Amino acid sequence: MRKISTLAFMAFFCCMSAMAQVVLGDIKFSIKDGAKLNPTTGKITVTFPDVTGVEDPTASTLFIAGNFGPENDFDAEGTLASGITIDFADDYGLEPGTEYTLTITSVKVDGAELAAEGGYKLNFKTRGSERKMSWTFVIDEKSCTQIMEEGNANTEGDATKYQPVGSKNRWYVPSRNYEEIMLPDGTALPMTEDLLFKFGNKSFYVGEYNNGSYKDRICFNNNNQMLVIPDCKVGDVITFSALRSSKNNTYIQAMDGCALAPEGLVSTVTGLKDSIPMGSGLASHKFEVQVEGDVTFKIGNTLMTAITIEEGQEKLPRNYNVVAKFVDEEKEVTLKELVGKTEGTTGSTVKVKYPFWLTDADGNAYTHGTRGSEFVESFDLKNGEGDTTFVVNYNKTAFSGVAFLSEGEDLTGATLCGSNNAVVRSSMGKSAYFAEDVNLCTLQPGSYKVRAVIFDATSALGYTVTLTKGEGVENEIYLTSTLVNFSEVESDLFEITEATNITLKAGGNDTTGLDAIMIYASTDAPEDPDGISEVKDAKKVVARKVAKDGRILIQTAAGTFNAVGVQVK
Repeated sequence: MRKISTLAFMAFFCCMSAMAQVVLGDIKFSIKDGAKLNPTTGKITVTFPDVTGVEDPTASTLFIAGNFGPENDFDAEGTLASGITIDFADDYGLEPGTEYTLTITSVKVDGAELAAEGGYKLNFKTRGSERKMSWTFVIDEKSCTQIMEEGNANTEGDATKYQPVGSKNRWYVPSRNYEEIMLPDGTALPMTEDLLFKFGNKSFYVGEYNNGSYKDRICFNNNNQMLVIPDCKVGDVITFSALRSSKNNTYIQAMDGCALAPEGLVSTVTGLKDSIPMGSGLASHKFEVQVEGDVTFKIGNTLMTAITIEEGQEKLPRNYNVVAKFVDEEKEVTLKELVGKTEGTTGSTVKVKYPFWLTDADGNAYTHGTRGSEFVESFDLKNGEGDTTFVVNYNKTAFSGVAFLSEGEDLTGATLCGSNNAVVRSSMGKSAYFAEDVNLCTLQPGSYKVRAVIFDATSALGYTVTLTKGEGVENEIYLTSTLVNFSEVESDLFEITEATNITLKAGGNDTTGLDAIMIYASTDAPEDPDGISEVKDAKKVVARKVAKDGRILIQTAAGTFNAVGVQVK
């Protein structure tokens, strides 16, 4: 079968009043030969742009008849000037994922039939043969190389070709609006035919070839990029695994109310929960489809690793709880119930905040989460029999003999830090400061270390949490922040010879505070990263702190010294 994008024929017919020559000229289709169309929402428009011999084409009626393949007959009517649109929504019975040949077997103008000379044909394929329910974006080295090679060959004077962006060797793909993104070898990058992107010029990037920081991610480095997921059903849940690509405000927003986000923000424009802001850590962002058909999302400044679509399910009540556990080959330990028995609705997402540290009955410490990530786990509540339990899996640490463990906000007299960073960077989404001293615990004789997570959102850093184990500066223990927002720090080893109260001294504010604190038994020798052993006369180091000017100060029984052994006042 020959490939046809435009077809020409001439036809003659007798008018009622006189013989006239009517030349229809080229017959054109609105899609290209071999195109892919949605079997329920696709359209093909047939026009005759060069017709002559008709006094008023706008008033002349056009009629065509034919079929899709050997079956699926159709007929349609329109005007000669605007042509005829064959709308699949009229239910021609086209199957998804099937190749068809549109054949026109009859053409009439103002009721007079013109010979079709065996038919005029267009080949196309309907989308969605096997609906892909998930896509994972893989920008491999070969693909990046192909993009770069074409960029090197095609960048001169043409902003629609592959080009380098800035100094990081990102490359952006041709800005052919409303088309699939294709690799130079003709394969889709990195999606299937069922997932379409719409993007503006110089705004859609793939890969980062040199250092790999954008590897396996699609990068939307601008606002108002469009992503279209076709053939959605009401109730489908679309999950974007994504994070922001810059410090600017960034989001994913469903357009025209076609999908809503249970955990989203209420749009000031639409009044709907159709927008989800992106954080700096990779997370799952869910939308529930409200309208059958293609669903369009607006994307801004976002890195995306995957899209998953789940079939809609009947919403039913179901109870759940959430527990923290440690599981290995030898045992299973339930550390804490994070959420008690709660009634939820299937199809919804359960989100739970969790602490950085937990301990078991034997004083072993466990941890979950990492610096830079929000301390939140998400679970999908699905249909099923009976109650369900979600598990947050903790890992065992090297710390044992835990004598005291608490989240900062759980201590007496705690005031929550008001900085927004505390919510997204602290375990349980909270850090705290204290207007008065707080008695933490009473330690029995032994050797101990204090380990703490300090929240410090200031640019200068250096906020110090101070504990005391007795009167005088020689009995103070200092823990100083070293990293923005989240610093996990530890004291040197200290001895307790009799039952001793450990007190947290007042301190902190909205941007500095205590996230979590742990005191555990230890026999480790004191660490010496700052040359403490070189301090003259420092026979017994009892504390270490950082001065405002950045100097490390060593507190000893003989006085306070700097790191090279010079006494300071």
